[in-house]
Amino acid sequence: MNKKLSFIALALLVGMSQTWAVDPRIEQGARFEAKGQYDKALGEYRAMLAENKKNTEAYMAAGKVRMKMKDYKGAVANFRLAYGYDPSLTDAYEGAAKAYEAMGQQAKADAERAKMKGGKVASAAPAPATAPKAEPAKPAAPAKVETPKATQPAPATAVASEDPFEKGKALLAEGRYAEAAPLWRVVLSKKPGDAGAYFYAGLTRYELGEYDKAEFNLKKGLSYKERGNDANFYLAKINQKSKRTEQEKKYLAAYLKKAAPDAKFRKAAEDRLAEINAVASAAAEEKAMQEAEAKALKDAKKSGNDKSKSAEPSVVPQREDVAPTASNSIANANALYADGYHEAALQMYKALLENEITPDERYFAMLQMGNIYREMRDFHSAVTRYRDVVREFPDSDWATEAERALEDAVWLEKHASELPRNKR
Repeated sequence: MNKKLSFIALALLVGMSQTWAVDPRIEQGARFEAKGQYDKALGEYRAMLAENKKNTEAYMAAGKVRMKMKDYKGAVANFRLAYGYDPSLTDAYEGAAKAYEAMGQQAKADAERAKMKGGKVASAAPAPATAPKAEPAKPAAPAKVETPKATQPAPATAVASEDPFEKGKALLAEGRYAEAAPLWRVVLSKKPGDAGAYFYAGLTRYELGEYDKAEFNLKKGLSYKERGNDANFYLAKINQKSKRTEQEKKYLAAYLKKAAPDAKFRKAAEDRLAEINAVASAAAEEKAMQEAEAKALKDAKKSGNDKSKSAEPSVVPQREDVAPTASNSIANANALYADGYHEAALQMYKALLENEITPDERYFAMLQMGNIYREMRDFHSAVTRYRDVVREFPDSDWATEAERALEDAVWLEKHASELPRNKR
């Protein structure tokens, strides 16, 4: 018993020392951010979150970087995860509110600030407290107000425009993608083949996550005089999501060829192309080394000098300690996971999925399996489990966490060999 207490005390001391220490990846991320290398900064924060999914410092840092990237939806997700794990983080509520304001969604921005202020929203233009009393003092107003109706100025917002093209652009700018989508069909019914309508239709579908439709429309929008070159950048992003690297390179090169030095996406396109080339170069070097090692081994065997079997002891994969047997339940599986019995916890979660359990228990078990696979560095299996949660339970309480974890796992699967902690 004393031994166990000593171990717990030691674990607490280690945990406390880790919370006091400044993670060097935060500082490295800040250096990347200062240079405008936002993807590299996010890479540092993803690496931190891969080790501790509750790291609010990493979420806050990532949210601020995404704001600079104008990835406002991603910023909202990061800030909400930050205050989800630590409700006292007032900066996280404010960060989410500013992201919504950048998307033109003031009501949602107010809702975020309301969470921070206990339901008291600081509206930019609050209604006067005396407004209800002023109503009876207007007996003669109706005749005078309605008379100049035809001469009143048009509403300031472009959404009120009767032109479906301009209205669609305004809705798109405000993040109201589902409302903008049908307007492009209206424009195309009147102007078949209109490149601008195709471009904005593609951009709308991209924001809605309908990448097949977005790709079709953006290709037809390449000839749009005003922003046709931006279609190349979005087509590259779509191919990146589909892991079609050669096609992605082709569209990035096409974008950079026409982009002005101060073009909106130029820096992001250059950084992404450099990243692709670096990964390809590293992969080529690794392949060459493997081929050289294989050739050397083959030559050694032919000459009878293969001493690898006797010189090197065979490496037997180490199996985790067998956990105490327990009945199948979410609570027991969680306990096994918390105690470090990853394989035993994984098998229990799998067994639970084969039985009749509630939807809440089902998506939570799938999420936990993804977390275990990620800790076991089986990133491909982690991606599969997280994707199942997002696809099958999009409205669940943990859907946001699953989306964030899915993004991390996809990145880790792709860059696992580049992470410092993987190198030996």
